[in-house]
Amino acid sequence: MSIPEIEILNTLVARVFRIEDVTSMDPNKGYFVRYRGQLVDEDSASLYDLLADLLIPYGVIPLFRIEEDRQVIYLAPKPPEPKKDNINTNIILFVLTVFSVMLAGVNTPVELCNNAAQAILYMFKHILTGWPFAVSLMGILLSHELGHYFMSRHHKTPATLPYFIPFPFSPLGTMGAAIIMRGTPKNKRVLFDIGVTGPIAGLVVAIPVLFFGLSLSTCAAIALSAQRHFHLKETLCFICLQSLLLWATASLSR
Repeated sequence: MSIPEIEILNTLVARVFRIEDVTSMDPNKGYFVRYRGQLVDEDSASLYDLLADLLIPYGVIPLFRIEEDRQVIYLAPKPPEPKKDNINTNIILFVLTVFSVMLAGVNTPVELCNNAAQAILYMFKHILTGWPFAVSLMGILLSHELGHYFMSRHHKTPATLPYFIPFPFSPLGTMGAAIIMRGTPKNKRVLFDIGVTGPIAGLVVAIPVLFFGLSLSTCAAIALSAQRHFHLKETLCFICLQSLLLWATASLSR
């Protein structure tokens, strides 16, 4: 790596930072120079963007830190551009996960639950009946992961498309999904944005799905030995929507 002249770097850093001392460091440890001092303005995010843009022609990235109650700027070599991912892998995993979740959505008769071979054969024969479950669950998962992905793109942080994880013959048919970040968020605000957007996007889809599912449900006693079932934990959101739906149903039936 060719390190730019220190005088050039000092001039650029001085545009956003009141330099008190400069320390040269070993480039093999990740950083090649450290500045200690004070930012010229309280808006550290804007100053970071300005300095990062100034350093682009030199292949250098800044890192803002607080050490021992002092503001510090490290300069490091810009990491190489991430290799382009093979989108075929994402597509194949997505298709396999849809198939796996559809199998999980098949309502297998209770008399087959103790016979694995017959239960699996029944699930394959009736796989298309699992599409409502698959659409609901995959819609929530997909919106969650795309929330992370598009916010990463918005903040110019490299990230992969979602990798879905099929888990056939399990209660849900999937172990979820994930994206892989190929770059480092420039600050904690960006990291927060990327992290929080996924759950919010998933919630936007999950609430209508939950409301629609409750609207199709009926209240009845369940004989525990009569059929396969799940016991849903009653979260505050679930209780509120359930109460709202029961109130609306009672109002309409009057």
